[in-house]
Amino acid sequence: MGARGRRGLAATLVATLALLAATALAPTPAYASISDDVNEWMCGVLRDCANWIFGAQAKVLASIGVDGVLSAPFETMLGSAGSASLYGIAHGVWQSAVLPIGCGVLSLVFTVQLIHISQRMDGNASMPGVREVVFLLVFFAVMLFLVQNSFELMRALYEVARLAIRRAASVVGSGGAMDLTEVSVVTEDDDVAALLAMIVVALVSWLVVIVAYVVALVVTWGRAIQIYMMAALSPIPLALMGLEDTRQAGVSFLRHFAGTCLAGIITLVLLVAFPVVLGGLDAASAGTGTAADSVVGGLSYALQYVAMCVLLVLSLAKSGSWARDALGG
Repeated sequence: MGARGRRGLAATLVATLALLAATALAPTPAYASISDDVNEWMCGVLRDCANWIFGAQAKVLASIGVDGVLSAPFETMLGSAGSASLYGIAHGVWQSAVLPIGCGVLSLVFTVQLIHISQRMDGNASMPGVREVVFLLVFFAVMLFLVQNSFELMRALYEVARLAIRRAASVVGSGGAMDLTEVSVVTEDDDVAALLAMIVVALVSWLVVIVAYVVALVVTWGRAIQIYMMAALSPIPLALMGLEDTRQAGVSFLRHFAGTCLAGIITLVLLVAFPVVLGGLDAASAGTGTAADSVVGGLSYALQYVAMCVLLVLSLAKSGSWARDALGG
């Protein structure tokens, strides 16, 4: 082999050694890290989805506040459709149908009271009998005034309760100012199973929040309709207050109407207190010092949140009876 051949062989050996060294020094593909990347991506998607669901729930609950039916004037509690409104319908029913009945009941009450006075009179007690008749006439004039102005009297009672609601809102704040960012706490660990469980809890709580929203609307709207209907029927129970035997029916009606009006204060306090109670919830801990603590904490917080939503629904549904219980009804 000549010198040129030896130099070619040496060059080939050097190139081969350089290629082997480069191959040995080059990093090998990390196929194992692909599964970690996929797991991290899935956890990120699930976490974002859970946070979005909780955030949407916060917005729904924040739309329930004192502004609207709770603090609306008597004439516009439920708005109007063109020229027609529930206030106009209630007032028309009161004026055309119920007021004549109330006046008739009051006339019957006056007649019964006059009969009772005549039965107590004798030939030697004419002056005391005349005095009782005069008192009866004055009493009849007062009761007639109450019956003929019963709708406006109910309106005045409502406006007193409305003033109390507005003053309470100025002290404790409005339910529309809810800050429920705390409910977006989910586990920060990349645990697909825990995050899937969190998604399930978020969906269940979403259903409960929708129910709470509907119940809040039903309670406030139902309260407005009940106030209108009771105001329309007010002449009859007020007329019954003229007789001692039926006076309790009129007193019960006034107590029930006042409780219905004051139920707005209880509804306001419930809506304002709800985020305050949520802020005081504590997440449970497994006490292991591992990633299980975060999983257990996130799930326990979410389940407590669901329980508070259920409690809000039940409390809103019972607000009217609580107000009547406060007045002894």
